[in-house]
Amino acid sequence: MEVFQNSMLPILAFFPMLGAVVGYGIGRSNKKARDIWAWILAALTFAGSLTLIGKESVYSLPGFCGLGISFAADGFGVVLAVLTGAIWLLTTLFSKEYMADERNRNRYYLFQLVTLGAVIGVFLSADLYTTFIFFEIMSFTSYVWVAQDEKIEALRAAETYLVVAMIGGMALLMGICLLFSYTGTLEIKELYEACKDIGDRRKLYAAGGCMLVGFGAKAGVFPLHIWLPKAHP
Repeated sequence: MEVFQNSMLPILAFFPMLGAVVGYGIGRSNKKARDIWAWILAALTFAGSLTLIGKESVYSLPGFCGLGISFAADGFGVVLAVLTGAIWLLTTLFSKEYMADERNRNRYYLFQLVTLGAVIGVFLSADLYTTFIFFEIMSFTSYVWVAQDEKIEALRAAETYLVVAMIGGMALLMGICLLFSYTGTLEIKELYEACKDIGDRRKLYAAGGCMLVGFGAKAGVFPLHIWLPKAHP
């Protein structure tokens, strides 16, 4: 039972992504079946997130250079994962009506579900390396949403968003690398104690500043919000 509980963490992140690819194939021949498939994926993802409530579990996938993909279920991360699953289920159900007159609905569902997996991966990440990986996936899949109708205004907004997202991603990666070089760990639960042992606080300010710029650019925080008024309309 414990093994199943732990393995649920990567399943919640990767299941919607893999299912999105299957759904794209289904949608090429049967649009109604694709819609139903998307609803099922969103519902199963939400149901899976509910199984994490009240439990603590961890799961790691091997990587390279000592850095692998690591997941952890804690109180706040689980709450955000459940909220994400609920919101995506509702928006997926409403998408059939909302996107009825739009082109490229097959592409829309593909990237909507990939983004679902990426967002859950961010919230269930156990270290900042995993956070970075899924945050970047989310950034690039969101780009397709901005450019969805392929009008000139949308494409220009998508270009602005992509530039800001790439700059933010590089700043975020620089901050994570600096933090790792100072502390020797990216495990979120270990970072507080590791940072307490650093005498030169300027190192932490430098790393934190880079990460603030990275997350701030992607979140649309002033004055890094130039993409936001263009992208959301």
